[in-house]
Amino acid sequence: MSKKNIGLIKYIGFLIILLFGTQLKAQQDPGYTQYMHNPLTINPAYAGSADMLSAIFLARKQWVGFAGAPETRVLTLSAPITNNNFGAGFSYVNDKLGPLKQNSFYMDISHHIKINQKGILALGLKGGFDMIQLNLMNLKLNNNNDDSFSRNYNENFSLNFGCGLYYYTPKFFLGISIPRMLRKKYRNDGNKTKSLGYSERHYFITTGALFDLNDNIKFKPTILSKIVLNAPISIDLSGNFIFNDILWLGAAYRIDDSMSFMVNYQLTNQIRVGYSFDLTKSELRRYNNGTHEIMIAFDFQFNKKKVMTPRYF
Repeated sequence: MSKKNIGLIKYIGFLIILLFGTQLKAQQDPGYTQYMHNPLTINPAYAGSADMLSAIFLARKQWVGFAGAPETRVLTLSAPITNNNFGAGFSYVNDKLGPLKQNSFYMDISHHIKINQKGILALGLKGGFDMIQLNLMNLKLNNNNDDSFSRNYNENFSLNFGCGLYYYTPKFFLGISIPRMLRKKYRNDGNKTKSLGYSERHYFITTGALFDLNDNIKFKPTILSKIVLNAPISIDLSGNFIFNDILWLGAAYRIDDSMSFMVNYQLTNQIRVGYSFDLTKSELRRYNNGTHEIMIAFDFQFNKKKVMTPRYF
């Protein structure tokens, strides 16, 4: 057995221990199938980890055919500053779920520290605000006398902040982050006593590696865990085969939730496009036609003398 295959087996074993050797609980948080191509939305420490300005647009339409199903659009910008020791980022997220509409605007700052010959540890902070609109008066209720639904809910500037760590090498990465540190409670009555609900603090753990199977094919497994106390853990497993650094073909599995298929193509040195399709495993599969997600990424290289290398993380 080759050393490359032995390394792959050891890494898969590490993932199994990470997945099933913990008793932590988590709450399902809206996410993206192609999270491995756009980590900035959940981890501010990722900002500036590539040596170029990157812009990524992602659109997700979940559970097609299901009324009120989630729809999400994301725009992120990331760039290194001051000789790559610091990074800056920006993210905009437009999310819709039934009567709920939310727009989020966040800025990111990160500091990258070289800790060994190949490894870099980045520390990141995220700050911004959410604009929330909840159209409660349009809902059909069993009890029309419930005062909590007698008016719509709007919050224009719900401030929040987050933090993250991101360790990366050319062949491995590990990230830990909390995108929103502040736990928010939403009320909708004149006396400010009745609660419509709250947003809970979420913890994210991401990891991945790159294996050279031969001169033309690479394999990149990744994992994303979303954790909240007193709720079921959400775990995404994915694997992508990379052909000639141009074509990515892969699949993903969200435990007890869905199966996904992905394709990513490097059109030019500056432009990448991606698409994924999800099939739901739960009872919702009877009422929807799957989930579609598209991604477009632009990499801007201003130093013309520097050769652009393929990006894997």
